[in-house]
Amino acid sequence: MTTSPTESTDDTGFDEQALYRVVRSAVEDAILGVLGTLLLLAIAAFFVWVGGAMLLSAAEAGLTLSLGFGLVFLAFGLYLGAATLDLVPSLREWV
Repeated sequence: MTTSPTESTDDTGFDEQALYRVVRSAVEDAILGVLGTLLLLAIAAFFVWVGGAMLLSAAEAGLTLSLGFGLVFLAFGLYLGAATLDLVPSLREWV
């Protein structure tokens, strides 16, 4: 007796539906992780851009308050980008 190629002779109890659910969940988590990382990097780039613009305008006008805010925005943007890429520990790990 010969078996057709579509018949399985494996009786190991392999559940294809369970594997499909696990792989689908893993791929969904990976996609959401990538989107979250890209969103955080975009927010960090925005803070760096705003901080740099404030620093340049404060340097031309000589405003110390704007200079301070520019430094804070720039530092926060750089930290957020570095923490997103796991280059520095996040605040949650420091506390």
